[in-house]
Amino acid sequence: MASIKFIPPQMGPVDKYTNRALRSGPLRLILKDFCVLLTVLPYLPLLFFPINTKPNAQNPESASKAKSIGSTIVQILLGLLQIVLLVLFIPAIIALPALVFLGVALLCILILRLIAWPTQGPRILYSTTDSPTAPTTDLHPHEQWVFINGICTGSSGLQANIDRLSQLFGRQVLGIHNRSWGIFSDILECLLQRCLGYKTLDVRVACEIFKEYLMDEEVKKLVLVAHSQGGIIASMVVDQMFMELPDDVMGKLEIYTFGSAASHFHNPPTSSLVATSSFAQTTTIPYIEHYANEKDMVPRWGVLYSTCKLLNNRYAGNVFIRDKATGHMFVDHYLDPIFPIRKGSDQKSAVKAKKGQANGNGDTNGQSLTNGEVHVEEALSYLDAIVDVDEAIPLKRRNTGPLKPLANLKDQKNYGTMQNHQVPASTTNGTAKPNSRGIVDGFDVIGGEVLMEQAARGKTVKELS
Repeated sequence: MASIKFIPPQMGPVDKYTNRALRSGPLRLILKDFCVLLTVLPYLPLLFFPINTKPNAQNPESASKAKSIGSTIVQILLGLLQIVLLVLFIPAIIALPALVFLGVALLCILILRLIAWPTQGPRILYSTTDSPTAPTTDLHPHEQWVFINGICTGSSGLQANIDRLSQLFGRQVLGIHNRSWGIFSDILECLLQRCLGYKTLDVRVACEIFKEYLMDEEVKKLVLVAHSQGGIIASMVVDQMFMELPDDVMGKLEIYTFGSAASHFHNPPTSSLVATSSFAQTTTIPYIEHYANEKDMVPRWGVLYSTCKLLNNRYAGNVFIRDKATGHMFVDHYLDPIFPIRKGSDQKSAVKAKKGQANGNGDTNGQSLTNGEVHVEEALSYLDAIVDVDEAIPLKRRNTGPLKPLANLKDQKNYGTMQNHQVPASTTNGTAKPNSRGIVDGFDVIGGEVLMEQAARGKTVKELS
């Protein structure tokens, strides 16, 4: 079992962090993103490894692998054609008249679209699994689950992903299809979304769905699961919802990303008093968590670069990194290591995967369940692993950004110093109170008796999530 690195969430005054788009122009952002992308290209061959060669009768993805073969072949063909077109791009600009070049370019785009068309399907899909643990919506009438796929995913791939989630968590899952027209077209789309804020059709569809769910009084919890480019779409949807909806409605939302390519995530504090405090913070969205494989190229461009290198870039949520792990496939390289489903159980078994049991009304009070034919010991091996807390990142955060050094503060009476880590007088007996999850909230920037990273020592993934 690979070790799990934990990067504590960003805390402190709201002026400590901001979206990178407010610090640089769009053209500069595109150039930076492209340069970072070039640095992570050596990890490109590792996107598909290790290859899962063990079919699992109880994994919905296995049942649809035959359908996915055609989609994979199409993606390979699109990738090869796009490589050829990229090589010929500069010579064509130089050699061809403008109108001829434009006509050839449009023809090439049309051919690529026609090749990719068989892999496309409806914009919205619903999970459909024949497993004996298939979800019954009556058991969870006040929950809605949504999944947004990543790059190079056809309709059959999306269906396999949401079926796997549905079987695993015992909920019906709505899938929003982020359509693919080839890997290089998808990367270009990622650049436009990250740097220009371009709202593609899937972003606009997702915004309408989320607004409808969040404003529905019958919906008490909305869970968003996103993979790869889906993380970018999720961050854009969240930004839009924060502009349009009140905080109490946004409090229904929970977000879990895997291999996210997003460059930012917002989650504002619940009050102005909290926003200006260096200590305990309560955020609008109660749970945002990001899971990444260390040698996965996509999060090295997205969540890992944005949290480990851009120290004052706003990226809300806990980050869990599987050390030395490779692969980018949603089921094979993310869900299976965390929640593997193995043959060997003939009856339903509700396995507590993260936080608790459902109450009598079918609600979970903000707590996620794994409901399916799960091999318990292996399913909990990831969640029960004691994390390796990355204490260097929070320290670098405290020493960067717009805040003035402690020595320049006019009033230090309630804050102490970085050397002795005193806490404010308002805390009881000079000791910070842990929250309901056992984590001491808010110790950064100015300092406290127990820093957030110190509080996470010895904790498991399950205790921190």
